Amino acid sequence: MNQAAASAAEDPRIAAALARNDRYNREFIEAFNLCPYAKRTRESGRLHRAVLLEEDALGALSSAIEEVEALPVPSVDVALLILPGFTGGAAAFEQLVSAARERMQQRHPNGDTPFYCVPFHPEFAEDLADEHRAVRFIRRSPDPTVQLVRASLLHEVRGSGLIDYVNTAGLSATELMAITSPMPVSDRIAQANLRTLQEAPPDRVRALLSKLRCA
Repeated sequence: MNQAAASAAEDPRIAAALARNDRYNREFIEAFNLCPYAKRTRESGRLHRAVLLEEDALGALSSAIEEVEALPVPSVDVALLILPGFTGGAAAFEQLVSAARERMQQRHPNGDTPFYCVPFHPEFAEDLADEHRAVRFIRRSPDPTVQLVRASLLHEVRGSGLIDYVNTAGLSATELMAITSPMPVSDRIAQANLRTLQEAPPDRVRALLSKLRCA
């Protein structure tokens, strides 16, 4: 039994948060094919999840990030740290994640942080003006969640020059993984995601995300 499963067996709040997250990943991200690597990461066992219930959200999040960093490299490409008890809005959560990111960066003064740290929040704005703004709509997870994506996914192609000019701070897994391919492919993925959200149509997507949030 893995850590998430063991914790879920001990606390129903953890089980509920994991169930909501699982449905979000399967019924939204994977079902609409918004991230070409989501299913592969989950099925390969390289997805790590933890639910944080502590009142000290920043302390708990910082400790959880350290724990993920300490895991064997082959065991995790993406980690999801779920904070179902966080009652602040989207802006407050982004500030929390920014503070946790700064603590992580302080542990790696040479800039060699092993993960990129990205916020997801159910109250992120719906903005389908273009493919880049639509990313925040995709990040409307049922619970406030921090996604950690291993930096080596990008470093593998640094030498190609394809992403030397890209600011990777705050990118989602979809964006990070997409830009490890030639840029035209990345553009097509982003544009395809926007078309998917528009054609669904948005009302259907909005209703689904609302349903998953209340599950």
